[in-house]
Amino acid sequence: MTDQTVYVSVYDMSSLFASFLLVLDHMVGLGGDGMLGSKGRSDGEETKKRIVQKATQLFVQKGYGAVTMNEVCVTANVSKGSLYHHFSSKEELFLYVVEEDTKQWLQEWDNKRSETTGIEERFYALAEHYAHDFQNPLIRALEEFSRSRTHPPEIIKRLALIYDSTLRASRELLQEGIDTNYLLTGDLENYVIIVNGMLEGIGRVAEISVQAKTPEDIMKYYREAVRLLLQGMRTH
Repeated sequence: MTDQTVYVSVYDMSSLFASFLLVLDHMVGLGGDGMLGSKGRSDGEETKKRIVQKATQLFVQKGYGAVTMNEVCVTANVSKGSLYHHFSSKEELFLYVVEEDTKQWLQEWDNKRSETTGIEERFYALAEHYAHDFQNPLIRALEEFSRSRTHPPEIIKRLALIYDSTLRASRELLQEGIDTNYLLTGDLENYVIIVNGMLEGIGRVAEISVQAKTPEDIMKYYREAVRLLLQGMRTH
């Protein structure tokens, strides 16, 4: 029986050692069990948080197209390697920023909803929530992003999920109104599109109006819209 000897070249050994050192270099805060220590996690989370905060400010100030990843690096005081470790592209970073903003908007609405009772009061509260947010610069940046190019399916899916998540507020409120027999029974999804179109459209129309509108004017339009809506949808 002939033994076959497997030779490992000096080059192979040095490459393996270099790879090992590279891994060690990135494993900041490792414990003896090979798990990432709390300091390593904390530093990474803080870096990501700072990137998102500074990127949000840039997108708010300049829109989507005018912001560059180099600019984000400088503003957030991070290296390109660190930035691309957390976000693989400007698209990824922007969508994350918008998703986080949407989550915050929904959380604020959930808090307001829990402070109100009754369908009518909640509809007025939802209208006020939209009125306070209609000039959100990220909405304009999102519109710019959506129109700026042809997006791959995964981006289109994320955009659809962002939009659908904003419909949750009106969908749940309409469902509650139907379930409690406060609102006329009908096609829920049709109701959602109509109500959401109204709430989003008021701010848009007011924004492009020739005559300047004050925040008080905008709030008045939203409240009047809800009054007319409920007048037509109540069961009694």
